[in-house]
Amino acid sequence: MTEILDEVFAANAKYAESFGDKGNLALPPSRQFAILACMDARLDPAKYAGLAEGDAHVIGNAGGRAATTPSGHW
Repeated sequence: MTEILDEVFAANAKYAESFGDKGNLALPPSRQFAILACMDARLDPAKYAGLAEGDAHVIGNAGGRAATTPSGHW
């Protein structure tokens, strides 16, 4: 494997070991909030918005933009 994959797998194993009871978090975000963000790898929406696991849905897309439908609804 490549060095970066080894690092990612090691980080994932460490994260999984400390996951604790987060698996019991409710599926809908506890803060009833979603963030639409650019998928720029330099940005971490959870960090800049002060979010923890289970707080919000974070949706990353190219450009971080969304448009309404022709009916005006999301």
